[in-house]
Amino acid sequence: MQCSLCVKTKLPNMTATTNSKLEIHRLDDKRYALTLDGFVRYVGTQEECERRAVILSHKNDRATQDKALARSVNLIR
Repeated sequence: MQCSLCVKTKLPNMTATTNSKLEIHRLDDKRYALTLDGFVRYVGTQEECERRAVILSHKNDRATQDKALARSVNLIR
């Protein structure tokens, strides 16, 4: 999905093994779309899309994964 209104953000680099393309596109004044390989995965504010991009990026950092898990459990409570 090519978009002339793509937002320039510091998205995490996807690993070479996944060959995935993660982008954030501006839809209007307040809404942005997070796309993965051209498919819209999430629509929300720019900050929310950036946060989801970090979640969807592949990481082998166990400490970061543990923190994200604890944060999600606290949100459920």
